[in-house]
Amino acid sequence: MKNINLLTLLAFLIMTSCSNFNEDTLLPDPNIPLTEIETALPVINITVDQDDFDDMYQNADEEIEIAATFDLYRNKELVIKEEIVELEIKGNYSTRYDLKSIGVKFDDKFNNKSRTLINPPQILPHHNIDKIKSIRLRNSGSDFINTMLKDLSFTQLAINAKLDLDLTYGEPSLVYINDEFYGLLNIRTESNTHGMAGLSGVSKKDLTMVKVTTHEVIKKDGDFDRVDELLDAISKKDLAYLKEAIDLSNFTDYMVFQSYLANTDWPHNNARFYAVEEGKFRFVLFDLDKVSWLKLEKSPLTIIGDKRKPNIITDLFFALYSETPFKEDFWKRYQEVLDSGMLSPAQFAPIVAQNKENITKEIQLQIAKYRSPESVMEWNIELDRLMALFEERSEVVRTDVNGR
Repeated sequence: MKNINLLTLLAFLIMTSCSNFNEDTLLPDPNIPLTEIETALPVINITVDQDDFDDMYQNADEEIEIAATFDLYRNKELVIKEEIVELEIKGNYSTRYDLKSIGVKFDDKFNNKSRTLINPPQILPHHNIDKIKSIRLRNSGSDFINTMLKDLSFTQLAINAKLDLDLTYGEPSLVYINDEFYGLLNIRTESNTHGMAGLSGVSKKDLTMVKVTTHEVIKKDGDFDRVDELLDAISKKDLAYLKEAIDLSNFTDYMVFQSYLANTDWPHNNARFYAVEEGKFRFVLFDLDKVSWLKLEKSPLTIIGDKRKPNIITDLFFALYSETPFKEDFWKRYQEVLDSGMLSPAQFAPIVAQNKENITKEIQLQIAKYRSPESVMEWNIELDRLMALFEERSEVVRTDVNGR
């Protein structure tokens, strides 16, 4: 727990040493009705056949879809009423948690401009969230048992830095199923074809989408022949083709940001890239809940080049990196980003502080129901640990890049 706030640790020791202290007495009743909940967060109530929901929940790996209706309240005002939707349990590793992520697909594209479904702090200039086909109510992935803030916070860091990225947008919410509290989940736009089509302001049929997982490269939608040509060019290190097919500005910023964070669930997994019609392929940033942990001391190049799990993202990068102009441009861009200070701990700290403030009251409902995190004190310790590790990681990267 190096560098963890000493006051937080001292308070923890004092309270746990006091035999009369029991945090349970301070936690709210998680069964509080949604009509009585006091919160600044959006509150979602999903009405669904309980047997259907239980079957979907218990068979999370079977891709079961069920019909439901969707209500959303903001400041106790019913903003969305009885919207027809389809539900599906989402996620891989995170489906083992009691609070599972839920995919919500609307019957038609939802007009987010007239009735606010999702209201992130800001969006990038080249994105549009007026029309949304689907969202995810996300349990924060592997960060479910720790802070529940990492994905939103690191994404906001990227947005603030004004990098040339495509990404997902989100905000925290309280979710009820049939009027009973289900959990604290992030409303998040999707990284799939629907999500990128919406952000790009085009139809789904105009997109070619590819998903990279630990086990395979999946052609999801669009022009599969074009994808095959790209994969063949990566395999053959056809630099002339790759430089024409790839949006190099986006790819460079994508590799800079991911390697800066030391994302341990990437590049072999959680990678997507897409193209609009005949445009260049761009890469999507998402699922930033496993960063700055296991590879804290590794250089950016080592993060990118980890070949324990072979993947085409690494292969593509090093094919381009073999040519001097790309190599020089990559490190020049890295230095520019570092010199801007926009990825520094000083920029990250207020993001984490704001996201913490947003759910300080609501995290208690989560803890009371799921014991994830274990306690409010444990949550605060994890938040201090997040900042301490981010500071360490930032120094490792700065030392490495400045030394080149």
